[in-house]
Amino acid sequence: MHPEEPPSRALTLVEDPVQRLHRLRNRIARHEAIWRLPLEARRDDLHTALGFIDPAAGASRIDDVVAQRP
Repeated sequence: MHPEEPPSRALTLVEDPVQRLHRLRNRIARHEAIWRLPLEARRDDLHTALGFIDPAAGASRIDDVVAQRP
C-alpha cells in the first residue's frame, strides 16, 4: 500500500474511535469542561476499542458510571 492510498475500512474502524478517545483524554488532561460533550458516544467508542483488544472487556462499570451522571 502506498502512502497516498486511503486507509482500509478495517483501519478506519479501529482508528476513528481511538482518535476521538484521544481528543477526550486531552481535554480532560487540560482540565477543559467535558460535561457538554456527547459522553455516551465516547462510551460507545470505548466499548468499541476495548472490544478489539478483548471482547470480554465490554462488561465493565462504564455503563453504571454513565447512568449516575446528573
